[in-house]
Amino acid sequence: MNSDTMRTKTTSWFGSTTEHSGPSPPPQYTLVESKTIDLESSTSELVVGVVEALVEVIEPAGGQTTLSLYEYVNPDALKDIITASAEKKSDVEVRFTVEDYLVTVRSDNTILIYGPIRAQRGSGGNPCPAS
Repeated sequence: MNSDTMRTKTTSWFGSTTEHSGPSPPPQYTLVESKTIDLESSTSELVVGVVEALVEVIEPAGGQTTLSLYEYVNPDALKDIITASAEKKSDVEVRFTVEDYLVTVRSDNTILIYGPIRAQRGSGGNPCPAS
Protein backbone atom coordinates (compact mmCIF):
# COMPACT_ATOMS: atom_id res chain seq x y z
CA MET A 1 0.00 0.00 0.00
CA ASN A 2 1.29 3.44 -0.93
CA SER A 3 2.20 5.70 2.03
CA ASP A 4 -0.05 8.46 0.55
CA THR A 5 -3.08 6.17 0.69
CA MET A 6 -5.43 6.43 3.65
CA ARG A 7 -7.77 3.60 4.63
CA THR A 8 -10.79 4.77 6.56
CA LYS A 9 -14.11 3.35 7.61
CA THR A 10 -17.00 5.76 7.03
CA THR A 11 -20.75 5.84 7.02
CA SER A 12 -22.15 6.39 3.56
CA TRP A 13 -25.04 8.68 2.68
CA PHE A 14 -27.60 5.91 3.18
CA GLY A 15 -26.22 4.71 6.49
CA SER A 16 -24.31 1.60 5.51
CA THR A 17 -20.74 1.20 6.63
CA THR A 18 -18.18 1.14 3.85
CA GLU A 19 -14.44 1.03 3.55
CA HIS A 20 -12.66 3.53 1.38
CA SER A 21 -9.15 3.35 -0.02
CA GLY A 22 -7.66 6.38 -1.61
CA PRO A 23 -5.69 9.55 -1.01
CA SER A 24 -8.46 11.12 1.09
CA PRO A 25 -11.71 10.00 2.67
CA PRO A 26 -15.01 10.86 0.95
CA PRO A 27 -16.76 13.96 2.32
CA GLN A 28 -19.17 13.51 5.20
CA TYR A 29 -21.98 15.92 5.97
CA THR A 30 -24.29 16.92 8.80
CA LEU A 31 -27.67 18.64 8.50
CA VAL A 32 -27.37 22.39 9.18
CA GLU A 33 -30.61 23.81 7.72
CA SER A 34 -34.05 22.48 6.86
CA LYS A 35 -36.80 24.49 5.20
CA THR A 36 -40.26 23.62 3.90
CA ILE A 37 -41.70 25.84 1.19
CA ASP A 38 -45.18 26.34 -0.24
CA LEU A 39 -45.09 25.58 -3.96
CA GLU A 40 -48.87 26.02 -4.25
CA SER A 41 -48.46 29.81 -4.36
CA SER A 42 -45.62 29.92 -6.90
CA THR A 43 -42.97 27.61 -8.31
CA SER A 44 -40.47 30.49 -8.14
CA GLU A 45 -40.69 30.03 -4.34
CA LEU A 46 -38.50 26.95 -4.80
CA VAL A 47 -35.52 28.89 -6.12
CA VAL A 48 -36.05 31.74 -3.64
CA GLY A 49 -36.29 29.20 -0.80
CA VAL A 50 -33.06 27.47 -1.82
CA VAL A 51 -31.19 30.77 -2.12
CA GLU A 52 -32.53 32.10 1.20
CA ALA A 53 -31.59 28.90 3.04
CA LEU A 54 -28.11 28.93 1.52
CA VAL A 55 -27.50 32.60 2.33
CA GLU A 56 -28.47 31.93 5.97
CA VAL A 57 -26.00 29.06 6.21
CA ILE A 58 -23.09 30.25 4.07
CA GLU A 59 -23.11 33.90 5.18
CA PRO A 60 -21.49 35.23 1.99
CA ALA A 61 -18.44 37.45 2.34
CA GLY A 62 -18.66 41.23 2.20
CA GLY A 63 -22.24 41.40 3.45
CA GLN A 64 -23.54 39.99 0.16
CA THR A 65 -27.17 38.92 0.57
CA THR A 66 -27.73 37.22 -2.78
CA LEU A 67 -26.43 34.08 -4.37
CA SER A 68 -26.54 33.14 -8.03
CA LEU A 69 -27.82 29.58 -8.19
CA TYR A 70 -26.90 29.44 -11.91
CA GLU A 71 -23.27 28.96 -10.89
CA TYR A 72 -24.17 25.59 -9.34
CA VAL A 73 -27.39 24.26 -10.89
CA ASN A 74 -29.93 25.27 -13.53
CA PRO A 75 -32.79 26.72 -11.42
CA ASP A 76 -35.34 26.32 -14.24
CA ALA A 77 -34.52 22.63 -14.62
CA LEU A 78 -34.65 22.18 -10.85
CA LYS A 79 -38.13 23.76 -10.73
CA ASP A 80 -39.29 21.60 -13.66
CA ILE A 81 -38.08 18.36 -12.06
CA ILE A 82 -39.59 19.10 -8.65
CA THR A 83 -42.89 20.40 -10.09
CA ALA A 84 -43.32 17.43 -12.45
CA SER A 85 -42.54 14.98 -9.67
CA ALA A 86 -45.03 16.63 -7.30
CA GLU A 87 -47.75 16.61 -9.98
CA LYS A 88 -47.17 12.90 -10.64
CA LYS A 89 -47.09 12.20 -6.89
CA SER A 90 -43.69 10.56 -7.22
CA ASP A 91 -40.83 11.19 -4.85
CA VAL A 92 -37.73 12.81 -6.24
CA GLU A 93 -34.64 14.24 -4.63
CA VAL A 94 -32.16 16.51 -6.42
CA ARG A 95 -28.71 16.96 -4.87
CA PHE A 96 -26.00 19.42 -5.77
CA THR A 97 -23.17 21.20 -4.01
CA VAL A 98 -22.75 24.91 -3.40
CA GLU A 99 -19.27 25.70 -2.17
CA ASP A 100 -18.69 23.03 0.53
CA TYR A 101 -22.40 22.44 1.22
CA LEU A 102 -24.59 19.61 -0.05
CA VAL A 103 -28.06 20.87 -1.01
CA THR A 104 -30.97 18.44 -1.27
CA VAL A 105 -34.28 19.54 -2.76
CA ARG A 106 -37.14 17.07 -2.40
CA SER A 107 -40.46 16.87 -4.22
CA ASP A 108 -42.23 17.15 -0.86
CA ASN A 109 -41.17 20.84 -0.87
CA THR A 110 -38.33 20.29 1.58
CA ILE A 111 -34.91 21.88 1.23
CA LEU A 112 -32.11 20.34 3.27
CA ILE A 113 -28.63 21.80 3.53
CA TYR A 114 -25.78 19.71 4.86
CA GLY A 115 -22.51 21.20 6.00
CA PRO A 116 -19.21 19.36 5.81
CA ILE A 117 -18.00 17.58 8.91
CA ARG A 118 -14.51 18.82 9.52
CA ALA A 119 -12.66 16.11 11.41
CA GLN A 120 -10.24 17.47 13.95
CA ARG A 121 -7.36 15.16 14.39
CA GLY A 122 -5.85 14.50 17.79
CA SER A 123 -2.25 13.60 18.40
CA GLY A 124 -2.94 9.96 17.48
CA GLY A 125 -4.31 10.87 14.04
CA ASN A 126 -7.86 9.76 14.91
CA PRO A 127 -10.71 12.14 14.09
CA CYS A 128 -12.22 11.71 17.57
CA PRO A 129 -10.60 10.94 20.90
CA ALA A 130 -11.22 7.42 22.20
CA SER A 131 -13.94 7.07 24.83
